[in-house]
Amino acid sequence: MHKGLMVIGAITVASASAAVGWYGVKWIVSSDEAPAAAPSDTPAGATVPLSYDLAAIESAAEGLFNPPACGETWTADATSANGVIPVVSVETADGAASARVAFTSEAEGITAFLAQQGQLIVTRDDVVVTPEWGSEFVPELIMTAGESPSAASDTYAITGSSLCDVADEMSALWDDFDWDNATDEEVAARYEEVAEFEAEHSSLPAGEYKVYAWSPIIQGEAAAVARSLTEEGLTDLALLQYTAGYSAIADDERIAPYCEESETPDGATELLCDVPQDVLTEVLTRDVPESYIVDAEPTVAISEAFTFTVE
Repeated sequence: MHKGLMVIGAITVASASAAVGWYGVKWIVSSDEAPAAAPSDTPAGATVPLSYDLAAIESAAEGLFNPPACGETWTADATSANGVIPVVSVETADGAASARVAFTSEAEGITAFLAQQGQLIVTRDDVVVTPEWGSEFVPELIMTAGESPSAASDTYAITGSSLCDVADEMSALWDDFDWDNATDEEVAARYEEVAEFEAEHSSLPAGEYKVYAWSPIIQGEAAAVARSLTEEGLTDLALLQYTAGYSAIADDERIAPYCEESETPDGATELLCDVPQDVLTEVLTRDVPESYIVDAEPTVAISEAFTFTVE
């Protein structure tokens, strides 16, 4: 499975697996009065052929930032990336918390960039409590319009069971589980055990918490072609290798050899695809307005910390 299908992040414990993670989500500002793009010296209507190359985008983001390790003392100032900066907000209730992330930009007009909303760093009394499961960049197109931020993401749960205080104990519940030979009763019993563990550790330990959002910010040609593709109805570009059969390129004869129908256990039919990246890159080549291209190097943005206290 391509790593684009799963983002291994921190905090949200997935009960169905031994991993901790969440999925990047695309959010685009929508407004009938959205401002036009900033003026450009490029002749109106000028285009350039560009390809959406997922491997190249992932490579551009690689190594830009190494999140601090669990147990490390760490703080950070807000850091913008070419004027783009994430904003994290947190709500607390019943001893737990949930975070949402949006992006703002200092630029006038429309700003389009590739980023990921689900990458958080959580500290308690300035000591990192984010589990060390790592995180892989799954790019999604995000747009801001003038001073209007992007729409906020889904919520990311922050509970006591999701922090690195007990991460090893949680992982151990799955590490020795034999999925191939387990009976339905054994699977159900293990899920119940995990649910009991999560309930026991649902509350956050006392302390001052800070939640930071961070992400690579990719602009340039990659964001420009992503914007063009999105305008024609293609979304979730990082997953198209597998979802092409249900997308706007479903009828493209170049992907047909890599998709086949399969019957689900309930008798329905689904289309399974595994399109080679080089083929997909060719299919995702478009004549893109040169005015969409922002000359900016890949870099990382870090939000201002959202601080709350658990008594």
